[in-house]
Amino acid sequence: MQQPFRPHANMSFAFDGPGGDLQAARRRAALTRALFEAPEVLEVIKGRLTLREPIAADACPASLGKILEHARDCGVLIEDGKGAFHLAGPQARSYLSGTWLEEFMALLLIEAGCDEVRFSQKVLWRAGTDGSLHGNEIDALGLHKDRLVLVSCKALAFDTLARTHGDDRVFSAMMELAYWNDHFGQGQALAILATTADFYDEEARRFRSPKLVERARVMDLVVLPADLGSSERCLDQLRKRLQGA
Repeated sequence: MQQPFRPHANMSFAFDGPGGDLQAARRRAALTRALFEAPEVLEVIKGRLTLREPIAADACPASLGKILEHARDCGVLIEDGKGAFHLAGPQARSYLSGTWLEEFMALLLIEAGCDEVRFSQKVLWRAGTDGSLHGNEIDALGLHKDRLVLVSCKALAFDTLARTHGDDRVFSAMMELAYWNDHFGQGQALAILATTADFYDEEARRFRSPKLVERARVMDLVVLPADLGSSERCLDQLRKRLQGA
């Protein structure tokens, strides 16, 4: 039977099932990091998956072939012997559609020194008004020095902020995360939004949406975007946030 997860006495939610498979996440950690650091490759893969077409190893970009082979070795893709790759099954589709980011953040939390780390974790909680039972799924969570860490993962298109209503999509994700913090963390959790949207314009040296950055500050949310450039830089930013919490 799952034990209640109560880092503080006034928290009252419990795990509903084991959540994501951390051992499987560790086995494909290198692939997950590669997807994080190569958004252009991920866009090609997801585009072909949407069309339910095989993925050719010689398609652009040049780094695609190596990642496809890596995905094959991890059991995410199957090679047909003709230079094309196909999904290994529904779990592989779920992984490439966004669960990979939840795995990435769970592994990053562990590496940053968090305990009790889980991802894709269903939780149960009772409403204080009528005692009714409700459920949610938290993308990734853990404890850092007894403080709850909540992570919302949004695997959005890299150019989301350049699209119509792109800001609105990210802001909706921020609102959801703020609700998680208020409901599950009593407003005291370290709330992190991990997204593949391109937040920072390196050439112009400015944020693509100062409005979103300001909203995150006001809502006391941490944004960890994929455009930090590498998993090591993302880990460094996470450690700084945890140490400053």
